[in-house]
Amino acid sequence: MATNTFGRRGVAAPPSRASIRPIAAPIAPEIVRDPARPFPDEGTLFGDNKLLADIPFLTIGLIFGLLLIFALQRSLAIDVARDGDLDVRSLIAQGASGYDLVVGRGEWWRIGLAPLLHGSGWHLISNCVALFIVGVRLESLIGRGWFALIFVASAVAGEVGSLLGNGPGTVGVGASGAITGLIAALFVASFEPEADADQTISRLKTSLFFGVPALLPLAFGASGNVNYYAHAGGAVAGAALAITPWLAFWSYDSLPRSAGMTLLAASLGSLICAGFAAVHYASYMADAAHYIRASEVPSKADEMVSRSLDLVTRYPRDARAHVFRSVFFLEQANLGAAETEARTALSLAASDVAGGPVRSGAQGLMAVLLWAQGRTSEAKAMAVEPCRAKLAEVRRILQKSKLCSRPE
Repeated sequence: MATNTFGRRGVAAPPSRASIRPIAAPIAPEIVRDPARPFPDEGTLFGDNKLLADIPFLTIGLIFGLLLIFALQRSLAIDVARDGDLDVRSLIAQGASGYDLVVGRGEWWRIGLAPLLHGSGWHLISNCVALFIVGVRLESLIGRGWFALIFVASAVAGEVGSLLGNGPGTVGVGASGAITGLIAALFVASFEPEADADQTISRLKTSLFFGVPALLPLAFGASGNVNYYAHAGGAVAGAALAITPWLAFWSYDSLPRSAGMTLLAASLGSLICAGFAAVHYASYMADAAHYIRASEVPSKADEMVSRSLDLVTRYPRDARAHVFRSVFFLEQANLGAAETEARTALSLAASDVAGGPVRSGAQGLMAVLLWAQGRTSEAKAMAVEPCRAKLAEVRRILQKSKLCSRPE
């Protein structure tokens, strides 16, 4: 295998002091509420017990939820690769998102599922570690209501960023967009006026430790299998929501503050999306039978060549099999047969919802074949996209042949 503000203008005046935590009503001697003051939200629910108030219950709950969902993913996966990655066809059947799937096929329900799915155990663990470290610092700072709202909004914004930034044929899953939104919110919240210098520095260090590697690669082309565009979308939403309570023209009452209501709405939305996924599940899993399973993908070049005939025979619809076969013929100096297989791979990848990376690889292979036949201008034209995609191995070969116009 290889991103909004919410609410409306308020009619009530905002609190007089700038603070990211909504102000709770004081405890009255009897059960009478001053109508001029709002009800306390979840962020102050345990205000009398600092120990309970500082425990990130929502963060822990989200982590357990993601763990349970991944366990279900593994039980439903058609195959698991040697490195622990779930088969991409299983991810598609379970609700992974991508431009061809969401926009091309109109399957918008994937936006509500993809942020809850993960492609491997390592993918899940790394996200959960970041979520816990950031959540410990942020949840008690802004309250559970704002924390829940930022998580949900950043997850959706991350999917939007992914669809806008990634090319067709790229499939993505993961909660990193939502988590990057929390990281951005922690960065903004670090400047709370009432925080002391040590608190501010600690929060800034945490947000920068996770935020810089999550966003900086965008400045250099965002190559690889990490969905940096989802990170960018989530960061925009998280930062925008975190700064909203500081703006004088917004009222706290005009924005959702309840963690329970936010999570209930998000859960209901995800369940509805899961219903759509269940309807399509059988057809996508049946289609998966026509593609090489994750555990069968050759891990070494010599194995790829030696098994190419078997793979093409068993999986004629899989573009990867034809790429492997093309390499076999290239090594045999049979350039005509190699070009035929490469063009077949290009055609199949173009109609495959998960064929983006394979298409770039096939184009790189075609560029090399054309170059070997002395068709230099055609070769350079064919190499434009794979050089831009920066698939490490393909890019190395193209640079060796001097087919990338600007070697980097």
